[in-house]
Amino acid sequence: MKTVLMGALVAVLAAASYPVYADEYLEHVNDMLGVWTDMRNDYLIENFFGESYPTPEMAAMGTVSNAIEMYELTRATPEVQVTDRGTFVSHPHNPYGIPVVAFDVINSMRTLEESYPFVIDAGTLEMLAEGAFPGTVGLYAAFLEDADRPLDAILRDLQDSDGTWVTYAFENPGMGMSQLKHAWLALYDGYIFGSGYYESPDVRTIKAVESMIRMHDAAGNGSFAPVPAYRGESFVLDAETMRIINHTNADAAGGAIGGAMDAAWDPDAISGILDRHGSMWVSYPSTTPYHGGEYVRAYLQLHDGHVFGSGYGTSPEARIQSLVGEAITLYELEGEDAFPMITSSAESTSMAVVDVAESRVLAYAGSPAAVGHTVPLSSIFDQDSDMLLQSLQDKPGLWVDTIFVDSSSVASAEMRRSNWLVLHDGRLFAAGHAYSPEARSIDVVNGAIETYKTHGEGAFDRITWQSVRPEIVYPFVADAQTWELVAHGALPERVGVCCAAPIAASNDLDAARQALGQNPGIWLEYTFYNPIAERYDFKRTYLSTHDGYTFAAGYYYANLDQLDALIQEGIGLYDAEGRDAALAGINAMMTTGALSAFVLDQETLDIAAHGRIPALAGTNIGSVTRNYEFLQGYLGANLQDDGDTTATYVIYVHPETGASIPRLTLFHLYGGYIFAADRPYTAYTR
Repeated sequence: MKTVLMGALVAVLAAASYPVYADEYLEHVNDMLGVWTDMRNDYLIENFFGESYPTPEMAAMGTVSNAIEMYELTRATPEVQVTDRGTFVSHPHNPYGIPVVAFDVINSMRTLEESYPFVIDAGTLEMLAEGAFPGTVGLYAAFLEDADRPLDAILRDLQDSDGTWVTYAFENPGMGMSQLKHAWLALYDGYIFGSGYYESPDVRTIKAVESMIRMHDAAGNGSFAPVPAYRGESFVLDAETMRIINHTNADAAGGAIGGAMDAAWDPDAISGILDRHGSMWVSYPSTTPYHGGEYVRAYLQLHDGHVFGSGYGTSPEARIQSLVGEAITLYELEGEDAFPMITSSAESTSMAVVDVAESRVLAYAGSPAAVGHTVPLSSIFDQDSDMLLQSLQDKPGLWVDTIFVDSSSVASAEMRRSNWLVLHDGRLFAAGHAYSPEARSIDVVNGAIETYKTHGEGAFDRITWQSVRPEIVYPFVADAQTWELVAHGALPERVGVCCAAPIAASNDLDAARQALGQNPGIWLEYTFYNPIAERYDFKRTYLSTHDGYTFAAGYYYANLDQLDALIQEGIGLYDAEGRDAALAGINAMMTTGALSAFVLDQETLDIAAHGRIPALAGTNIGSVTRNYEFLQGYLGANLQDDGDTTATYVIYVHPETGASIPRLTLFHLYGGYIFAADRPYTAYTR
């Protein structure tokens, strides 16, 4: 039945798109094709990729078979393709058009399912179609170079068989994180068709522990000696003393549970949970950290007087996700008794649990005083509560970055906190870690340079592959002389585009080149499109030149043009009508929107005028901020001469609710007064 229906559809498409060279007819045909495209793609996706399979292996193999069948049935369909020269594009397999009908359908899927099709050119290893991440089309399939066996071996296997399995790390579109992927590849007509499924490292780790237990049951304590390293670390503990009996690191045997694990978990708490439930997950800092494996996530199981454990290395970001998962598991095991355990945790990761219906804090690691208080979600995560909860309903979890200003140190101008949020059983579980956007930008640039040192120009596709899940601080690379982009970790479509124009709008490019030649790195500021917030924002970028290329990464503030215009309006009033009239005019603004203006006395930082709350005039800015000492030092260091401007985040106190509200503020020193304008800080959601 599928083939009959497919034949009818192909016939309709063929009739609609037969090549006729009259311009007006071509225009008519193109209009018809546009109408048909969505219907065609939906039909093909439903009929070729809408099946269910009993196992993930069969799903991957079936998806590949269906993709090949769809390609075969549509490759002869004469698609109308008009180039810049007005000619049709031909292909050796299809003289009427190019065989991209199937590829277009795959690229239109944008699926979140595990098993989806993708297609690679077998000769160039260029991505031709990708069912989850179509933005990667045109990139080199670098993930095959990082698979479980050499690329040459994979290509030989494809030549000598009907298909082959490969394993590599790849982004799971449904989970929003990188996981181990098992992919079935088949060579057909010069193309590599593929599909796969994801293996959670948790499943692999549990299997390792179960294997160790079987060895113990078969050989007794004699099985302790050969505990294998299972892509991480494995160990056996004495359940009573929690001392190490055996460990993949032989030097650890005989020691205590370890300072790394103790730093994250109370051994008595672990013993109690294991006694009651038999198994649990823990995460803790690695004793042998490496990039991407700074922490360990381990599974523990109590058996026959021993605790068998196995773990794998995780990145700081993955560790935050792990902590939220551990808190949810603890809640499922212990109920509300889990909340005091979470609150008493030694973690400094801001683990928290909030009752969504009541906005009441149920647990807060390191801040027991916060438990029981009612705090609006919008004031915690700088997001509209309803929109945040709606997003969480549709996703397994959500990353939200918020501003954190370290008021205890003038040097720490700004910190951000990455928060992983999961909605479970009417409770919002969250954990986060603070980072400096400046330090993150420098680390990203250095990491991109190291990738280049390892892979040469092959690093550029690897960097661009990061666009499958762009982060707030992402890398990009440009030719050091022409400023043409050769890699972009968030917007792959910009590769090949000159990035000089937005930078040159606010900077001298010749001076920047000279500074790059004389320094290991420089900072530039300009306005650029923010792919996370989907708007143009003010951006501060770190750049470093290596081997003829400029590697860069930066972070966004917000669009400052409106703030600057508001300040200039106040200064213009000051020049035209004098100080008193300017201050009265600002007080009379009574702004109720997102923006507001105010004026400070340079010497005292008393509020001379306030466009949102005029009653604040005459009070000190410290009365409505939580980081006055920081602000005082920051302004003293950055506003030295008339005309200087700077931007920072100020944590204001809502005069009615007392909630902390971070606002982005632009300052301008003029005539002994600091003219300022601010707007709410908008958190970026990845």
